[in-house]
Amino acid sequence: MLRFHKTVEPLSYLYSILITIAFTLIVNFATYFALKKIDMIESLKSVE
Repeated sequence: MLRFHKTVEPLSYLYSILITIAFTLIVNFATYFALKKIDMIESLKSVE
C-alpha cells in the first residue's frame, strides 16, 4: 500500500497568500477601469 504523509510546509502558506493577493489585484485592476467608464449619475437615472 502507498501512504502519503500529511505535512504542510510553511512555504505553502506563503504561496497561498501570494496567489490570493495576486488574484485580488488582477480583479481589482480589471474592474477599476470598467467601473471608471460608467457615469454614476446617469446610471442612477436609468429605469432598470
